[in-house]
Amino acid sequence: MAIVLLFNLAASFAQDKTFNVATVNVDGLPASILFININKEGPGSTYTPYISQYLALNDFDFIGVQENFDFNTELHSALDDYYDADEWSGGIYASGGNFSIFSMKFPCDGLNAFWKKEIKVASTTRIPWWINNGKLDHASDNLVTKGFRRHEVEFSDGFKMRIYNMHMDASTEYDEEYGYDQDDRDARRSQWIQLREDIVKRLDDRPVIIMGDLNSYYERDSIKALFINKIIETGRATVSDVWIELERGGIYPTLKEGPIMADNTRGWTRNGEALDKIIYINPLEGEMHLRALSIEVHDKNYHREDPDEPLGDHFPLSARFERVLGDLNGLTVPVIHDESDTEAIYDIQGNRHTHLQRGLNIIRTKDGRTLKVMQ
Repeated sequence: MAIVLLFNLAASFAQDKTFNVATVNVDGLPASILFININKEGPGSTYTPYISQYLALNDFDFIGVQENFDFNTELHSALDDYYDADEWSGGIYASGGNFSIFSMKFPCDGLNAFWKKEIKVASTTRIPWWINNGKLDHASDNLVTKGFRRHEVEFSDGFKMRIYNMHMDASTEYDEEYGYDQDDRDARRSQWIQLREDIVKRLDDRPVIIMGDLNSYYERDSIKALFINKIIETGRATVSDVWIELERGGIYPTLKEGPIMADNTRGWTRNGEALDKIIYINPLEGEMHLRALSIEVHDKNYHREDPDEPLGDHFPLSARFERVLGDLNGLTVPVIHDESDTEAIYDIQGNRHTHLQRGLNIIRTKDGRTLKVMQ
């Protein structure tokens, strides 16, 4: 019987081994509260239906959204026929908000996930961050109950995985430019640690995807040291940022001092890096793993009348994965390498490159070492 079941599982994987996920901040805050302007430029009821239509037309398998507050009906308008969703935690103004005098917070987290109806989500758990910063300043992250949601996902063919959707603390442009964002950085640091501990505590034989508006750049926040390296050091899994792996050849930007701001307000990017991220974890044990195939910033048709103005807060970020049945042998293990350590990269023909190439790479480090890396 076990042989027959294994054969059936392998056959189903052969039929369709890929799926995609998307993350998007829908900017669903109301324009004002009690005559105070808080999100005058947001999509509101005018553009949120277009966000819904865009997501439905792109046929994503799993969608994680952030800041879904007061325009939930509009966001669901084009999605409900094709997707199931987790619980909406409520709006701020339109629904009354249920503001808590005790915590001085609205209980909503703004998070929602949508998944195709043939996919099963066995459970969704909502977890608030330990630390947020700012009530009426520092982007007011502490006015809502921000955090992450953990989804236990199962595909129709039996493939099981865990997906995290989240929204980390932001900083205002003013605070970033003039160096007043240290408390925001400290809050995100705590949030990366909290997320890591939750993942490591539950790490088993199932792959994991982490995505959301993380408000983090590798140059600004110590993501690699706090999160990626620490999970790898457990000896239980590999970890990779899909953008780093596929667009930068596995080389992570160097953490820097001083103000680190977006260099392009069109999507809030810095040196091509978005605030939104998709990271995946492959457990060393188990027979099911993920291989990243592609990543895309949706900055072509996701805009208002001005093509530089996204429908929501950011342009959506999506990634496509292949589901691999079997152990990690023969599966490319992402390389964790800092650009600050690299003097030069060569292929086996001796040609110099700026990023790792597919195949064997020869890396000369600044301290004189030579590394051979298979990508």
